[in-house]
Amino acid sequence: MWGMRAGRWIASTAIAALLTACAGSGGGGGGTPKPSCKPPNPITVCFSSNIQPIFNRSCALGGCHAGTPAAQSLDLTAGKAYRNIFNVPAVQQPRLKLVKPDDPTNSYLLQKINGTPTISGVLMPQGCPGAPLNGAQCLSPDDIMAVQQWIAECATNPNPCP
Repeated sequence: MWGMRAGRWIASTAIAALLTACAGSGGGGGGTPKPSCKPPNPITVCFSSNIQPIFNRSCALGGCHAGTPAAQSLDLTAGKAYRNIFNVPAVQQPRLKLVKPDDPTNSYLLQKINGTPTISGVLMPQGCPGAPLNGAQCLSPDDIMAVQQWIAECATNPNPCP
């Protein structure tokens, strides 16, 4: 009997210790969580000067990811895009983050613009390749590489850009 009680006590103590160790590590409270990776110095791709312009011409357009309601409730307009994608669960696949710092492969945003076979819905921007909707521009290989590199460099948002 004592052996069973001791085993339960050890197991519950271990679980409590694990939960305590993890407390507060999720960013909570709607603030911008800090990436767990260390960005290179200097970073080579900057959100405001490299990534936001891609969103502006290809995503943050009326009828797409702008205004109310934005498609998938994802507003990618300037001043809103970063906080709406950084470490935020994807609406279509909540087990994935839209942008998971230092992990382009598991960032759902990059999967959507690459048209990875496991995405829900369609390749973004919608209608690409070919005739994108609402005047959007399809992403070039350089645009896609910029997003991938930005995520690989911890998806930071320094102000001002270096």
